[in-house]
Amino acid sequence: MRLGLDIGTNSIGWWLYSTERGEISDVVDGGVRIFSDGRDPKSKASLAVDRRAARAQRRRRDRFLRRRAALIKRMADVGLMPHDPAEAKKLEQLDPYALRAEGLDRELPLTHLGRALFHLNQRRGFKSNRRTDRGDNESGKIKDATARLDQAMMAKGARTYGEFLHMRRTEAPTPRETLSVRTRLSVARRGTTDKEEAGYDFYPDRRHLSEEFDRLWSAQAAFHPKVLTDELHDEIRLIIFHQRPLKAPEVGLCLFTDEKRLASAHPLNQRRILLETVNALRIAARGEPTRALTLEERDTILHAINNRKHTKSLSGMAMKLKSLGKEIKLRSDQHFTLETANRDAIACDPVRASLSNPIRFGPSWSSLDAEAQWQVIRRIREVQSEADHDALVAWLEDRHGLDRAHAVMVVHAPLPEGYGRLGLTATTNILAELEAEVIPYSEAVLRCGWHHSDERTGEVLTELPYYGEILERHVIPGSFDSAKHDPEKQAPEYFGRITNPTVHIGLNQLRRLVNRIISVYGKPDEIVVELARDLKLSEDQKREVQRDIKKNTEAAIARGEKLEELGVPNTGANRMRMRLWEELGPAIGPRKCPYSGEAISAAMVFEEGICDVDHILPYSRTLDDSFANRTLCLREWNREKTNQTPWEAWGGTPKWSAIAANLKNLPSNKSWRFAPDAMERFEGESDFSARALKDTQYLSRIARTYLSALYDGGDGKSHVWVVPGRLTEMLRRHWGLNGIDALADSVKETGKAKKRTDHRHHAIDAAVIAATDRSLIKRISDMAKRNELYGAEEVVRSVPPPWEGFRADVAAQIRSIIVSHRADHGRIDLAARKKGKDSTSGQLHNDTAYGIAEDGVVVTRKQLLSLSANDIAISKRGANIRDVDLQRHLARVTRGLSGKDFETALSNFAAERKLPDGSDNPYIGIRHVRVEEVLNVIPIKNKEGEIYKGYKPDSNSRFEVWKLPDGSLTHHVVSTFDAHKDDASKPHPAAKRLLRLHKGDMVRLESSKIGPVVATVEKFNINGGIEMVPHNEANASDRYRKLKEDLYIRLNAVTLIRSGARRVLVDEMGRVRDPGPIA
Repeated sequence: MRLGLDIGTNSIGWWLYSTERGEISDVVDGGVRIFSDGRDPKSKASLAVDRRAARAQRRRRDRFLRRRAALIKRMADVGLMPHDPAEAKKLEQLDPYALRAEGLDRELPLTHLGRALFHLNQRRGFKSNRRTDRGDNESGKIKDATARLDQAMMAKGARTYGEFLHMRRTEAPTPRETLSVRTRLSVARRGTTDKEEAGYDFYPDRRHLSEEFDRLWSAQAAFHPKVLTDELHDEIRLIIFHQRPLKAPEVGLCLFTDEKRLASAHPLNQRRILLETVNALRIAARGEPTRALTLEERDTILHAINNRKHTKSLSGMAMKLKSLGKEIKLRSDQHFTLETANRDAIACDPVRASLSNPIRFGPSWSSLDAEAQWQVIRRIREVQSEADHDALVAWLEDRHGLDRAHAVMVVHAPLPEGYGRLGLTATTNILAELEAEVIPYSEAVLRCGWHHSDERTGEVLTELPYYGEILERHVIPGSFDSAKHDPEKQAPEYFGRITNPTVHIGLNQLRRLVNRIISVYGKPDEIVVELARDLKLSEDQKREVQRDIKKNTEAAIARGEKLEELGVPNTGANRMRMRLWEELGPAIGPRKCPYSGEAISAAMVFEEGICDVDHILPYSRTLDDSFANRTLCLREWNREKTNQTPWEAWGGTPKWSAIAANLKNLPSNKSWRFAPDAMERFEGESDFSARALKDTQYLSRIARTYLSALYDGGDGKSHVWVVPGRLTEMLRRHWGLNGIDALADSVKETGKAKKRTDHRHHAIDAAVIAATDRSLIKRISDMAKRNELYGAEEVVRSVPPPWEGFRADVAAQIRSIIVSHRADHGRIDLAARKKGKDSTSGQLHNDTAYGIAEDGVVVTRKQLLSLSANDIAISKRGANIRDVDLQRHLARVTRGLSGKDFETALSNFAAERKLPDGSDNPYIGIRHVRVEEVLNVIPIKNKEGEIYKGYKPDSNSRFEVWKLPDGSLTHHVVSTFDAHKDDASKPHPAAKRLLRLHKGDMVRLESSKIGPVVATVEKFNINGGIEMVPHNEANASDRYRKLKEDLYIRLNAVTLIRSGARRVLVDEMGRVRDPGPIA
């Protein structure tokens, strides 16, 4: 059997054929699996980002509470804090700022000193971590604000930060005009600059608070020497100011050995990368075969790169390829093949460029051996605190003879972050091979006895295990501690995981699907994969793609207008011909046939029998139908060229001089195809079949390696391969699979694009993928040899389907598919909760905390400058400003205003001392307003069981239908918060639950607006409405919003039961387990 897989970011289409003598013979099964990609639908950021931030916030809060409890206990033990909580509570009435200032000069009662020390612990100042803050703009703002604070304290003569704050507070004319003691980010002009910038007026760091603690303690120790001992000083100081060091991340294993990977900043790693890049350079000239660099040329280029003059920024440390060409004296018509519109330079070794800068080590850096260089780099990477910083500066001065200024610059040197993929041994061995000869990375790896992509172990597996067991060199290591994590139930924690959430989820779903197929049909003999093209793109790459799309769209519109001027139909094919004509030469001057050199006018392009679209490298030999392999030429020259490359047809003949002279007018991605070795360059080291099946994307490499674990490789065959998307797209269209009646209105849709609004198109993709094997590619190639004068579309159109009735067999299977949707109910483990190890199935509530008033009214604060006109206007249903006088004043000053004027009016109101009637403004300095509204919130109780705040529920967990004792039906929607409570709620003590549904569950309906159907639950609300979508329909929300195409099946508790609804279980293969109608 042969299994075809179409793996996307949130879907897997699969198709299984039976095979006879290596060729497919019949359809066995097929289906589609849909799942979440683990990313936010709008931002595309990993959903783990918000969870990680919330988890970090909880941990910081927990550490603070533990620190505060430890401080209170220790101070109570020595008399700095009352043991009685009620007495300790009374200390809150004291002004801590006054105590912190007065305690520098006069005796404070011990409990008053305790109050001051407690206040220091509440906000103990920012402590910079030099490792994480390197290059951080926010930390730069903080450092600037800290320097301003030092200057302001000196100007006021304040000895401590607490005394400085007390002075500012006492200078305020009225209590409401007291300056805030909190540091807030604002946009203002600061210092001598006239430009408004975001920043802080002042920002205390840990040093300010720790120095104040020492001064305050020293002053009070003179009055209480028996209590305030040096030992107690050190103990309490440690409690308040200790900050744990950062935990070092786990480092993955080398791709070839069991060593840990080298840091990216390791000098050997950076030299290897530079050598790989330079060794990959090839020299080309129009009409000449490409060649590799000689050893002398390679070394000359390396010397030039390594000795480039330093620039102000590290990003400027690169050398243009044209400059490198001059270093080795290339002719004017020669260039490097690496040179493209997007890449015209080679970056220098960033570590060498950074540390050999004259402001750091200078030329002496090159005199250090690799071990000594790594010792310096390792110590720079380990700096976390000021103490680490000062110790390294001293070490550099002592060991390397640097003065303090240069040593400080070395400590602050920008270096690459993270880790490479190779360990020390592999890097050393591969580097030696790369230095010895001008060979590529793959060849160097082979000479070291490894293979750069084959990771099979020889073990035969009956099914796929968790991917971390096999792809250990691609994952962040887990704990490998069975006492902490169960290898079966907590495989990601035990074995480790790939950090990319899309890849992690995709591989897990691939494992579940393939193992289910194996359990039903046995292990397939062959597996063929095609993957989505955008899985590897970074956000920057995606933006670049979007820019290219926009540029190409605008160009296509312009060509369409030109066609209309010529009276030619504005079709895709004609726009393509126009684009090919434009690429024949500059706009000014004749555009010429690339083979004959004769001019081709715009009118000639569309005259019958004059011009042809030709494949520069024969399609029959390359199956390359890309735009880069097409050109526009005169028909008679195309017929003369036949099944040959340009060089094979005319190279070495008198006609070649005209062709060579015209190559300068062609784009570089076309002109190299005229060279004598063009076919060799295209094919590389193997024939086309290997090239066409070569996969170039991250997930495809991972998936292929993962799936290959099912086979030991003992027979020397490749059981898993990847197919090119362009070829399968054409085959799908010409085999009529775009128009099967399960997905389109009629067979007339055959030649059109596939219908992406139906999930089952993934299964059709998989059907074509599984049919695209080496034998099929050979058949296409053979047919192309006989039809070289025709385009790729015509060649593929002439390729018959695998067997007669193929389209009907595929259509029959497609109609029988039930799309499998992965429903995520989350994990609510009540047993684990008792051990303090519970996990939630999602965010339990919104972040905003509401104060509890009365009669269902809740109160929260909003920033004054964030208010809108609707917030100020009185509302009967929404939120209203609680202070009616404030609401009246704000409505008056903002009446008729909007935008900046509205915001300015609010700001001026808070700054004015007087109201328009001349009375004092009681709201001067106001920054927040309290608003109240009627909301159903989750009540939160304190230790005494009193409700003191509430949170708005964030989402609903499940929808239930209950039958009451009187026989009536009612709905019961359980919020995510309530779903995690131990007590299961029900609408009536004697009610019977008939149905429970979560979002993503699959439901069989005997009757609906579209008849009997299996549908997925999309959403439901507290009012009892539930909405479902047929299992095969995709993007229902967007189609409804943009196209007004209503696919939703809307029901309530009563109509749901009347429709014969029941939840069905659909496994990964789409097999349905139906419990039958609800009794």
